[in-house]
Amino acid sequence: MLLLEAINIEKSYGDRLLFQAEKLQVHRGERIGIVGKNGEGKSTLLHILMKKMSPDQGIVQTYGHAALIPQIDIHVQPTSAVSPEMKSQWNVPAEADFLSGGEETRKKIAAALSSGAELLAADEPTSHLDVKGVEKFEEEMKSFTGSLLLISHDRELLNRLCTSIWEVEDGKINCYEGNYQEYVTQKKRAVERQQFEYEQYVKEKQRLELASEEKSQKSKSLKKAPSRMGNSEARLHKRAVGKQKAKLDRSAKAIETRIEKLEKKEKPKEMEEIHFDLSQFHQVHSKQVLSFDKVSASAGNHILFQNLKGGVKPGAKVAIVGKNGAGKSTLLNMIEQRTEGITVAKPVKLGFFHQRLENLDPAKSILENIKEDSPYTEQFIRTVLSRLLFKREDVYKKVEMLSGGERVKTALAKVFLGNYNVLLLDEPTNYLDLHTKEALQEVLKAYPGTILFVTHDRYFVKKLATHVLTLKQSKAELAAIEDTGKSKKASQQQNEAEKLALQLELTKVISELSIMPEGKDKQRLEKRYEELLEERKRLNRKEG
Repeated sequence: MLLLEAINIEKSYGDRLLFQAEKLQVHRGERIGIVGKNGEGKSTLLHILMKKMSPDQGIVQTYGHAALIPQIDIHVQPTSAVSPEMKSQWNVPAEADFLSGGEETRKKIAAALSSGAELLAADEPTSHLDVKGVEKFEEEMKSFTGSLLLISHDRELLNRLCTSIWEVEDGKINCYEGNYQEYVTQKKRAVERQQFEYEQYVKEKQRLELASEEKSQKSKSLKKAPSRMGNSEARLHKRAVGKQKAKLDRSAKAIETRIEKLEKKEKPKEMEEIHFDLSQFHQVHSKQVLSFDKVSASAGNHILFQNLKGGVKPGAKVAIVGKNGAGKSTLLNMIEQRTEGITVAKPVKLGFFHQRLENLDPAKSILENIKEDSPYTEQFIRTVLSRLLFKREDVYKKVEMLSGGERVKTALAKVFLGNYNVLLLDEPTNYLDLHTKEALQEVLKAYPGTILFVTHDRYFVKKLATHVLTLKQSKAELAAIEDTGKSKKASQQQNEAEKLALQLELTKVISELSIMPEGKDKQRLEKRYEELLEERKRLNRKEG
């Protein structure tokens, strides 16, 4: 069942085209993630599709009730009341002059779910929620029988919820089947295909250019009639040579025309691999870079965590996790201050990133800030900054002129390019878009030292961490990732396999329904579509 359709929409700001799309459709049961770099127009697209904003061109048609969950910094009051059930489920506070970010977010989600909408559009709905809130939103959306349009920087949420991805890039909206990880895989394959086509284009062009040059050289090498020839012989020779030369010239010209008509293929942008210079890196040769001996922490009379024991080996990437208020940032501060019970190896040099960004001099440029205490060459520093999307002249920007996200990237680069070998990172992915998170992830993977980091980004933990340190009031535990994975039950694995197979069939049915004319075959497909939705609900309940 079609819930939304946009035809020939286009939106610009001044002379800059944000995006244009010939046709976009949303069918019942689809959950679509909208991704793209900051400033590409994701929120604008969502507001146009929800008819909160008009496109410069084109039309948007919705079929059924739709509701928008706007960004927390866009103060749009909910248009529908919050039902008592949703107020209780989402712990919505009583009316107050001031609501925290999390409270305001919960209120907007609860209002949208109370509205009875068949189509929900959500713009960064989890950015102010704690882990439990994110998990609750995920569960609600999995059991929601309508459709979802979702903008999020949470890659794990996009992976778990989305059936397709719309990418806003370079003025176009590209549609990909599958979740976020499948989108990344398809993008990678597209780049590989582009590289192959470029290499074939270069090879064919070189072959034709060589053939053309050979014809031209052969034409130039044709000799005039020798002086000892008689006039009649010379005329015959000249005529024969002329014909041969004309033929070679025509052949060379034809090859040049073929070269001109070759479909030009652009070389894909290459990302230079990051290789830290180990000769400039002070490695720790101790068995452990730091160790904990019955370490506990409290805030007043409230115990945060207790009895943390164990050690961290050189090169480990340790994710520190726990509920809000569990003491994750407190532990990083305790390590920096070398609190009693925490032993730090003598060769260790600690680098600390936190959200206050106190390590930056606003009057200096990005490059100056990083170079002042980095052992690495300027060329390597610029390579890393390029991976973090600081291009060419960007590195000369003064820090005081940077956006919030750019300052975070600069402060992070100053830490992992500094003269340190153990990094403490407190929420390093906050304020970063998806592309920058991916880049940061790759740089930190290549980092030869040890990292302890606090983050709510589940996908970041999954891709980077070698160990997880879980903080609890009763007991704090440090475990290797490979150990935590063994506890997954076979029934859960089976459930995931069933869900994947079901989702593939559901995607296929939706695709066929969008192009099939009315008739018995379409009725049969619509019936199968409803059956698949019911089966998905059953599996989601089983998972819960």
